[in-house]
Amino acid sequence: MYIVIGQGIAGATAAETLRKLDPQTPVAVVTDESDYLYSRIDLPDVIAGKFTPAASALRTADDFAKAGIECFMGDAAAALVREEKVVVLTSGKRLSYDKLLLATGSLPVLPPVPGTGAPGVYSLWTLKQAGEMAAAADAARNAVVVGAGLIGLKTALALKKRGLNVTVVEKLPRLLPRRLDEEASDMLAEFVREKGVGILVGTGVDAIVTDRGAVSGVNAGGRILPADLVVMAVGVKPNMELAVAAGIETGRGITVDEFQGTSDPDVYAAGDAAETVDPLTGDRTIPAIWPVAVAQGRIAASGMAGGRATYDGMVAMNAVEIGGMPLVSIGDIEGRTGDEVLAARRNGAYRKVLIRDGKIRGVLFLGDIRQAGVIGRLISRRVETAEVERLISPYFSYADLIAV
Repeated sequence: MYIVIGQGIAGATAAETLRKLDPQTPVAVVTDESDYLYSRIDLPDVIAGKFTPAASALRTADDFAKAGIECFMGDAAAALVREEKVVVLTSGKRLSYDKLLLATGSLPVLPPVPGTGAPGVYSLWTLKQAGEMAAAADAARNAVVVGAGLIGLKTALALKKRGLNVTVVEKLPRLLPRRLDEEASDMLAEFVREKGVGILVGTGVDAIVTDRGAVSGVNAGGRILPADLVVMAVGVKPNMELAVAAGIETGRGITVDEFQGTSDPDVYAAGDAAETVDPLTGDRTIPAIWPVAVAQGRIAASGMAGGRATYDGMVAMNAVEIGGMPLVSIGDIEGRTGDEVLAARRNGAYRKVLIRDGKIRGVLFLGDIRQAGVIGRLISRRVETAEVERLISPYFSYADLIAV
């Protein structure tokens, strides 16, 4: 039997691929959630009322059943007994496997501040939590979102749309600190403030203030912000506890080779829990993006079924919309000393292209994302550029970007 632990996009892709590659061998998926596959980045839209929880589903129970995939829902993998090739579930059920995939994804990080366990404090990471938060928002007036990453900003705007007074608190000096440079971050902050959301950057959270056991405010740098609802969105970490307990090699994530294989020849890993190699830098990294999870799920399934397909890396890319503001960030946008940087801000849009050794290494488009995908493909293909000053123009020919 093939067992896939985790039913995010990496796990679901792997399970469906295994059914195609090896129709005879049973496939089972184990997850601690009761909901089937959905996109986490869409959870703020559920809170905003843009989607119902049912409409956010990408796969249903019928989809998995028709594919011949058995699902163990709401029954987490409690232990991996490698010497017996057995997964022990929290219910006590023991599942034997021939090949196993760890697609355990990420877990939200909670900052070590007093009061984080109080009623009214939420992390937005599951569809169930989105439903709970939406219900709580109906009875709330003030909300504080701790963390100005993608989930934090989208959740803040969703809560504002529901009529709450919302403030975002970010410890670092700018919004989306891992995806935007200072110029783009300032532009996005101005846009978010125009939507009615307050922003405090460079400000840490000292404590969650409670009244009779429930949240009543947030102490942010000595300033008390009123809050009936607090969202913790400070980041995530790879969910690799099962691998660590089983003695599988880990670094920042579960260490994998080009076949998505781990240090155990019968165990594979894919998605946000897997640590792989960045194709641009050669460094080990955890891309934690949807296309990578899909690709790694397919590669892992190939290896589990006896194939030799390899994952050759994928340039990190984020393409999202924040309150109507489109954003594309590809590759290295921070750069190094000696890099050439082309950037322009005009007509409510910001474009930046980073060039190193005659090759495009990073693209950041905010507000106007035309041509971002084309330029992004130049990064992955590592082609040299000519007349690079034209890259930030709204109009250009693909031929203008390739050196002859």
